[in-house]
Amino acid sequence: MNDISRRSFLKSSAVATMSALAASIMNTPVMAEELEPLPSAGTVLEPAREVPAIECDVFVAGAGTAGVIAAIAAARAGASVVMVEKMPAPGGTLCNGGIGINSMFAVRENPEDAERIVGGLCYELMDRMTQENGTTGFLYTPNNDQKTHYRMVADHEIHKGVVCEMLLEAGVHLMLQTYFCGVRMEGSKITAAFIENKSGRSAIVAKQYIDCSGDGDVAEAAGVEQVEIWQDYDQVVGAPCGMVFGIGGIDFDRVVEENPNGAYRPVPITYPNGENLLGSGSLKFVHGRETEKYAPLNELDINFFTSFNFLHENESVYVNNSKGVKLNAAEAEGLTQGEMEMRIKIMRMANAFKACVPGFEKSYITWASNQLGIRASKVTVCDYDISQEEIANATRFEDEIGLYGFHDYGGKDETCLPKAPGFYGFPYRMLLAKGCDNLYMAGRNVTTDIYAHMSTRNTVGCMIMGQGAGVAAALCAQKGCMSRELPYEELREKLLEQGVVLEPQGLLL
Repeated sequence: MNDISRRSFLKSSAVATMSALAASIMNTPVMAEELEPLPSAGTVLEPAREVPAIECDVFVAGAGTAGVIAAIAAARAGASVVMVEKMPAPGGTLCNGGIGINSMFAVRENPEDAERIVGGLCYELMDRMTQENGTTGFLYTPNNDQKTHYRMVADHEIHKGVVCEMLLEAGVHLMLQTYFCGVRMEGSKITAAFIENKSGRSAIVAKQYIDCSGDGDVAEAAGVEQVEIWQDYDQVVGAPCGMVFGIGGIDFDRVVEENPNGAYRPVPITYPNGENLLGSGSLKFVHGRETEKYAPLNELDINFFTSFNFLHENESVYVNNSKGVKLNAAEAEGLTQGEMEMRIKIMRMANAFKACVPGFEKSYITWASNQLGIRASKVTVCDYDISQEEIANATRFEDEIGLYGFHDYGGKDETCLPKAPGFYGFPYRMLLAKGCDNLYMAGRNVTTDIYAHMSTRNTVGCMIMGQGAGVAAALCAQKGCMSRELPYEELREKLLEQGVVLEPQGLLL
């Protein structure tokens, strides 16, 4: 076979392979069938037993986005801290999902008025990742739907390394692959938390407790009132759960040049010097292509596809499909079903892009989240519950632990965004689990208003809450007081010492 014939044969084979792949995608169900529930065997009485216990000032459940910041903040404030995490690495959503952060800035109509309003440990973490060559730095994104105008993209593995370093430096006693199992109560006060790992069952006797479990596991064990909000998420994003992944081997030049009649909407990302990074920036899939070629994509009900090619050449480090699964992630059987269904959907999505989209012919999956990404399950009733109306009206409070402006629904409904000056306050009271004297809540396990939750649940918001809870818990442990007895002036002073921004100070890149 001569060279011309060989090239022709290879080309026709590739076309045939892609056609067969597209057909197989369309004919294969995306989701698996639900299993029949197992029969109940009644109950079993577990014998009472004594377990070893260790003592500390602050116990943190969950080493996720809020938890790691809470633990570091408490330790830097002088507390002895024990933190447990079920996964083999700390970091939570920022190493399990995509690290694309544009929520550290006030909402401003004019990009030239951009102002960073988040500091403290959140900003330090981003800065240290940048120093380790793990981020793009802040990129100027004037077409940003949420009107925050700067964005940072980061590497998951660098994030894990920096978080581990910060935890070790602070002296946090972290136990990985460890489950929180329950609490011992005396009236309205937690006196011990039970945990299990490879070493067996033990107890942590702490003065203050911080629930960063995401689902409010400590609060549930303590008998604090909770509200399920996962069913409400179809009002805002379609599903309370999803799973992200990465795709390598992409020819971005072809993706842009062979834009299939609007199937992709290029979103330009521009540096302050005016350089346009369209070819290696963000591309969003517009759902609803009514052609046979793109049928596999439509069959999968893909909502959007975003790619960032700043960190690794020819790789989209973050593919987000918000049309995930609708389930209560705080329930074991449903959570397992969701984990499996999303693995199947990732496989189908990657094959659909490979079969249908010019530039993806040689693409392949580079990574996938190690657990289901959960936007919401249930939230814990706290002393104060921020409303969407307060966010939109840029409400400030007399007991603030931080400022925030980002709203994940702002791109669809601008009325959700805070009005001038483009940010609102997080009150200390939003962290206090109602009815419990020494339990703080931080992360996506607060805020019952589904639209308000679309703001507070985001990663930077979780870190703000984490630092507030960590500092407060440390101060209460040192003073021997309960959470509601802590003078706000002392909390504010310590937060400012840790670099938290409580009044805007300019662009501050």
